[in-house]
Formats: sequence, C-alpha cells, structure tokens
Amino acid sequence: MKPIAILTALALSLTACATEPPQADQSANLLELEVQGLSFVGPDTIKSGWTTIRVKNTGGMTHHALVYRLPDGVTAEMVDEQVVEPIQKSLTAAIAGDNDKAGEIAATMPAWVGDLIWMGGPGMMSDGVTGEATMYLEPGNYIVECYVKTNGIQHNYNPEPGEFGMMLPLTVVAEDGGMAEPTANVTLTLTNSGYEITDGAFQAGGNDVRVRFKEQRLYNNFVGHDAHVFRIDDDTDVDAAASWPNFFPIDGQQTPAPARFIGGIHDMPEGATGYFNLDLEPGDYGITAEIPDAAKSGFFKRFSVDSD
Repeated sequence: MKPIAILTALALSLTACATEPPQADQSANLLELEVQGLSFVGPDTIKSGWTTIRVKNTGGMTHHALVYRLPDGVTAEMVDEQVVEPIQKSLTAAIAGDNDKAGEIAATMPAWVGDLIWMGGPGMMSDGVTGEATMYLEPGNYIVECYVKTNGIQHNYNPEPGEFGMMLPLTVVAEDGGMAEPTANVTLTLTNSGYEITDGAFQAGGNDVRVRFKEQRLYNNFVGHDAHVFRIDDDTDVDAAASWPNFFPIDGQQTPAPARFIGGIHDMPEGATGYFNLDLEPGDYGITAEIPDAAKSGFFKRFSVDSD
C-alpha cells in the first residue's frame, strides 16, 4: 500500500446497526462492545487465537467495526493524529472543492500506513442490529474502528485533541483464548472475480457464515474485498444499497444508509478465513463489498431465504 496514494485516490474520487445474531456457544473468546453515541464502549483487552467480536449497535445510525493490526512502534494516538485527522481534513477540503489542498494534505501520510493489516471485524450494522464476526488474531496491538460518515464527518474523527472518536485501541494478549475454529452452515468464497457460495446455503433463522478470502486485492490502495449484507424490501433501491459501502465518493458511507444492513465481515488478507453470524427472516437479501463499482466487479450477490 502506498500511503500518499491512499489520500490522493480519496481526493480524486471525491471529485469524479433490533436484529440479534445467534449467540453461539463457539464464542468462548468473546469481546463484547456497544455503540454509545459515537464511541465503542467495552473491554480493551482480549486473549489471542480464534476471537469473536460482537458489537451491539445502539448508536442511532449505521456503523461497522473494522479490526486492524498496528505495526510495531505505532500507537493508536499516532493513527489518530497522522492518519484519521489528515483523511478527515482531506475529505473536508475535497467536499469544499479545494482539490489542491486535499492533495497537499494527502502528502502528509506516514509510510507505516502500508503496514496496517486489515483483520476483519463486524460489517455494516443498521441501528438496533448486533454484528458478530470471528477471526484468528495473533498477539499484538489492534484498533476497532468505524469510519462511516455523517454530514461529511467520519465517525472515527474527534476534533477534541487527545480524544478518540469511534476508534477503540485493542490489546490481544499472548495467552490463547482456547476457542475452537467455528463451524458454518454456509461458505462464501471471495476471489478477484467476486462472490461464490461454495458450500451450504443461507436459511431462515440463525446462520453461521464462513468467509474464505481465496484472493484479495486493493482498490484505491486502501480497501479490499469484504462482505456486507442488507435486506431487500419492496422499496429498497438495490443499486444505491450495493454501492453505498464504497467510502470514496462524497456520498459514500454517508448516513442514513439506503437499506437495512444486518452484518457481515470486513476485508482480511488473502488466504485468511473469517466467520460472521446472521439471523435471517424469509425474504430477499444482498451481499456487497466496500469497493468501487462493487456490482460491476462481481461483488454484489442477491439471494433469497424461504420460510421453512
């Protein structure tokens, strides 16, 4: 990842979370968080190994919870000051039409941005939804973050010096949590060509979804393939919902979301496997990704769930 390219792409492209998932016994190594206002509230330490992160979204708007690992020597304060704040200032400048200023701010990004490792985390959750994702986390320092926007302001940004927005520093300790790899009733495989259900099927009620990141690539030098699920009702603008998670346009990830998002999982490295939980009522649903032109790239999949 080239750090300057992240914000340059952002500036250029700006111009041109109550459904409860099944509470499985497999969540032995569990980190439970709640969205209160524009903050994640809950523990900041968890054991290593297979780890479930459950986020109860009571914040009044759509959120997500990206989990990423920090390089050695990089702190959450450094991320806040050297990454989150510049991205917000670049976004603000681009929205105002000052692309020269947006580009100048982009050039301030630190080189270590390229060493951040996206490790999944609960996907898009509308208000009242509890999102749950399970990943294998090595010991180290992580961040749980939401950068959905409201009125042009990212939820992870807090203008108060020394205060975090929706950015929770998380320590994964060396002690193994003893959790076994989860089981699943449906497997979703991600390649550079899109989504494919390679085993099982979605069903009414509880679903444990295995996500295999068989292939992965970066878009705009920033985001990769992931999976966010939304319900398709009679009045749902499916095209708008499928493209909404794309962060880079001015209206990308701007609340309110055009559909009810019910969970999923963020991007992970190529070869990784993660899990997420869904509670599905009979009806139609869509899976989409946080990438530009998701549908054209094969990263929009529609499916139906019948009543038993």
